[in-house]
Amino acid sequence: MTDFADEARSRTAHLLRMAGTDDARVRARIIDYAARTPDPPLMGPQGIHTSGCPRCHGTMWLQRDLWVCSACGHMKDA
Repeated sequence: MTDFADEARSRTAHLLRMAGTDDARVRARIIDYAARTPDPPLMGPQGIHTSGCPRCHGTMWLQRDLWVCSACGHMKDA
C-alpha cells in the first residue's frame, strides 16, 4: 500500500489495524471509542497533550499555550 492510500484511511481504520484483532467484541469497542472521542489536532512542536475539561469532562487539547476542549469549546491558559 502506498503512503498516500494509508493516509486516506479513517482514524477508526488506523485504530483497528493497530489493534490487530479479529475479536468482534474488541473491534466493536474500538469502533465505539473512535465514534465517541474527537480526532486529535495536528501535532504541534510540543507533541500532543491532553487533559480533562473541568466544565464538561471532555478531552482538552493543548494548542500552543492554550487548552481547548474539543466537546464544549471551553478554553483555559496552559
